[in-house]
Amino acid sequence: MKTKLIHNLATAAMMLLATIVGTGCNSNSDNPANASNLLTDAEKADLLERAYVYALPLMLMDATYIHMTNVVDPVGQQAPANRLIHARVLANANTKEVVTPNVDTNYTQVMMDLSGDALVLRLPHTDRFCLAQILDAWSNCIAAPVATDIEGEYGYFCFTGPNFKGEVPANMTHIASPTDHVWMLLRTVCKGKDDLDNVHAIQDEMRTYMLNDFVTNGAEYKGKGTYNPDYDFKAPVDYIMTMPMDKFFARANELMLTNPPTKADAEWLADLKRINVGPGLKFDASIFGSEAETLWKNLVTNIIAITTPRSQQFVKPNGSWQFYGEPIAEFGTEYYYRALIAVAALAANPVSVAVYPRANVDANGQHLNGNHRYRLHITSDNWPETKPYGFWSVTLYGEDNFLYNNEQNRYNITDRDNWKRNDDGSLDIYVSHEQDTDHPDNWLPAPADDFHLIFRIYNPVDRIAHNEWTMPVITRLD
Repeated sequence: MKTKLIHNLATAAMMLLATIVGTGCNSNSDNPANASNLLTDAEKADLLERAYVYALPLMLMDATYIHMTNVVDPVGQQAPANRLIHARVLANANTKEVVTPNVDTNYTQVMMDLSGDALVLRLPHTDRFCLAQILDAWSNCIAAPVATDIEGEYGYFCFTGPNFKGEVPANMTHIASPTDHVWMLLRTVCKGKDDLDNVHAIQDEMRTYMLNDFVTNGAEYKGKGTYNPDYDFKAPVDYIMTMPMDKFFARANELMLTNPPTKADAEWLADLKRINVGPGLKFDASIFGSEAETLWKNLVTNIIAITTPRSQQFVKPNGSWQFYGEPIAEFGTEYYYRALIAVAALAANPVSVAVYPRANVDANGQHLNGNHRYRLHITSDNWPETKPYGFWSVTLYGEDNFLYNNEQNRYNITDRDNWKRNDDGSLDIYVSHEQDTDHPDNWLPAPADDFHLIFRIYNPVDRIAHNEWTMPVITRLD
């Protein structure tokens, strides 16, 4: 999972953005010289950058997959492929595995391997937000089934890989993945500690089955995994960012065989083939000569600075706030944007599912700091409106991108809280380090230092998803 390095990269991405905004190919030969001997040094450097940008999401998704499945039996937030992983508690100030942790939902995850049989997922019908985000191996969201839409007690979803030849039962929803590896992140909204038993009851009704077992005997999948000490790293991003060039592209070329590029990628792949990057090709860093190590180090170190200018048109500013907009999670051929999100916000949702506006500054452009007092004002006619079962929250994070440890154990203000509206129906949220005794129900504790806010809105109405509203004004009160 993402730790301090990815926090630094993500923070750098948002700061730089704020400044700016203010199919497979076959080779006739495995000899790189045959494809690259007519290239200038500048052309080679350009192709290397494009190859890295193109393959980086695939590699980060792969590292996440091998990290989360690197166990024999389920333990903590790891499990063998095709088995469920449940988060049974809400995040708190001690949660350090993932930056900007979500305090609204409990996660359920499955790392799917669809290279053999299809996988069947059983979800119970729910009366609350319970959405399964389905990502292919390139970090695109290919489906997002919702448990509230299930008719009857359970819904069954059949996931198939690109080479599946069997029949999908008629009573199942078929989700055809273009890649063998699939990551499911299911979020179930929780109303607080007193609601955890209800969330656990929902999680306990979830099942995975291999299709053949389901059809023949209905047996839940309980397969064992394997442990490899070489994959015992803590953060996938660290693992990938320290990988040598040869190893990086050798693995990427291998992965593209079972997680094939799309037809829309053909033009790019035709260019990348000139340095032997593509499905099944044999990469050799020697074509870059004595500059290979320098070129690689510059690419890895500066990936945020490289991808941000090519992604600025997708960032949606709104007063003190900004968020990543379309085509997030449905990237198409926007490879630079896909790479930026993979580093800064891997597994982000499409805007139709959720938006995550972030604020680092107040209405006057001054950085938020807990030594001052702030008010977020939400007018009654400009509410953060959601579709049925949607929800919103404002969560505070320190500069380390983790939740702020405070005596009240209050990390966010949500639409599920017992705050008090003003007489005109508007809502004021107060933020400060010093306790606000005048507005205790509407107060969000802050550190005596810089901080930032994330306004999560799940299942937003279209005007919010498309940034056609005015976000709450953040006013400094002292």
